[in-house]
Amino acid sequence: MAAYIGSMEGAIQTVREAIKHIFVPYNLSNILLGVSFLVMKTVPPVCTWLFPARDDLGPCELDWREQEILMFLLLAIFAKTRRATSMHQYASTTYLFSKAANFILYMRVDPRFGAIFAILCLVVFLIFPKPAYTGEDTIKFYSPDSLEETLALAKGKRHATYLLMEYYTAWSPDCRSLAPVFADLSNRYNSKNLQFGKLDLGRYPAMGNKYRIDTGGMSKELPTLVLYENGREKMRRPGHDVKGKVVKYSFSENDIVRDFDLRDIYDRSKAKVKEAKVEKIADGVEEVTDTTKDKTE
Repeated sequence: MAAYIGSMEGAIQTVREAIKHIFVPYNLSNILLGVSFLVMKTVPPVCTWLFPARDDLGPCELDWREQEILMFLLLAIFAKTRRATSMHQYASTTYLFSKAANFILYMRVDPRFGAIFAILCLVVFLIFPKPAYTGEDTIKFYSPDSLEETLALAKGKRHATYLLMEYYTAWSPDCRSLAPVFADLSNRYNSKNLQFGKLDLGRYPAMGNKYRIDTGGMSKELPTLVLYENGREKMRRPGHDVKGKVVKYSFSENDIVRDFDLRDIYDRSKAKVKEAKVEKIADGVEEVTDTTKDKTE
């Protein structure tokens, strides 16, 4: 019974969080834009006022072409969000394709409607930009100097230490989508020997050249994740094929954990910490025993 109540409370909390996110200006405005044509075309008296009557179509009904476009929209959203890494990425993709479909639908009825809709989309984009991630994390933000110092110190350590770095820019939609995923990973796998860090290549563009990351507007390397072992690069995603072309990477939480072997690194780190504590306790007991022995003698 207690487990059932706990699961219900968790579900209620999830619903509350979802409702809270819906009423964020960015989400609410994009949802309204995405459903605007369907509402205006099918809900009286708006539909009878905006859209002229047709002999082959009843009042406030979608014609076959409009139904076809909306069906194509659903298929496109499904295809593009199959490997979405978070609800933020799913929502962003849905908003983009919904607004594109609405623009086409308005243009079919009247180019003036399409122009007005495009202006509204631009206004919403400028007034209500996509909010940045503000949740909890255990990520350290580096400058070029502090990162170089951290990597140099790690090279001198005898035991294995790992640093998973995200190289990002503030303007990249893909980097924004990765933010909650990377934060969640840091909360789950951060340990003494596995740290998480970020460096803004938009702020330090020279670092993009140094670490061989394209930071251009059409870049397919933003974000880039690099795992360092004892200060030396062990692997990165996205990578490159034999022809030097960027290999697309999904950046889903499961893929990152699997490809960077985070679970194994975390378990080994925890085991080392536990082993060090046992050795410290053993050394303390041995020291107390020797002291007692000396007093007895």
